[in-house]
Amino acid sequence: MGQAAGTSRTIYIDKRYFAGRKAKWVSFEDAPGLTETKRDIYGRCVPCITNLYEQLKEGRTEIDLGPAFRCWKVVVVLKSAEECVGLLAELENVLPDGVKVKGRFGSVDEGRTTKVVVFNVPDVSQRKRLSKALKDCSVRVCPDAEITFHRGCAELYHELFGNWKTWKKTAGIVRPEAVPVIIDRIRKTLFWEKKSRKE
Repeated sequence: MGQAAGTSRTIYIDKRYFAGRKAKWVSFEDAPGLTETKRDIYGRCVPCITNLYEQLKEGRTEIDLGPAFRCWKVVVVLKSAEECVGLLAELENVLPDGVKVKGRFGSVDEGRTTKVVVFNVPDVSQRKRLSKALKDCSVRVCPDAEITFHRGCAELYHELFGNWKTWKKTAGIVRPEAVPVIIDRIRKTLFWEKKSRKE
């Protein structure tokens, strides 16, 4: 995306989006080349889900959440990928100093009519500041946009541990029947990451 007039912040979107390459998720961040996103994938995300995977494989019912407990997501639900890009363009104009922007937009289920923008934030202070900025600019893109936040990756952790507001650093599995599904999901994710890294 271009730089908004009068600002020094630019949000960069993965070039695959503009090339028309189909992808469930499209990454973005405020650093050229998505350098921090790439570093986070192998420095934070893969170790985090590997930590969960290994404990589930061991048959544990109490799981040390590790980095997932400190990982915050701010989520905006919109109607299309175009609205997601529009939201990021608006955010360039109102982004507070010191707030880091990185995340992805798309949908786990390609058949869904809505898309989400998921922002990764490192702490509660940045979560609050980013949420306020998103409320200010989302009305110009989609007045009825839904903005929420939560801990951890919803597609892996929430199904196992339930409401994130009740989590502790060591959390008990509330849906043991979901364990085989989550193990399989992590296997596929790790395989995709290894394949992507080789490419």
